[in-house]
Amino acid sequence: MKNLSNIIILLTLTCVTIIPVSSQATDKDGNFAIWGKGNKSCHNYNISRNTDEEQRFKDYIMGFLTAFNVQMPETYRVSGNMNLDEILAWLDDYCQLKPVISFEQSLSDFIIENRDKRMKRSPSKYRR
Repeated sequence: MKNLSNIIILLTLTCVTIIPVSSQATDKDGNFAIWGKGNKSCHNYNISRNTDEEQRFKDYIMGFLTAFNVQMPETYRVSGNMNLDEILAWLDDYCQLKPVISFEQSLSDFIIENRDKRMKRSPSKYRR
């Protein structure tokens, strides 16, 4: 069931995750659907830390960033050498400063801030 949930999250994020870095897929009014935890605020993220709800935010983060990696040219890993704990620390700081921002916007801002530091190629000799 968890794998199915992760697949659904990844597929949905793939559809809505063309971030405003170069261009964005939106309707004619500039709007796009935000699914899952992306609809929550940074405040919701802050209060989820160290609770049962925290894993759902982590799953959303990993799906969101994976979808971005898949969609953007020359991007193997937008988070560069950062691991999940370092990404969470960045989000903790960001969301403490901007609790009313949507969680989706916090991840978009993470991508904008870290895009130049992204890994452009797989470090593995076994590339896809």
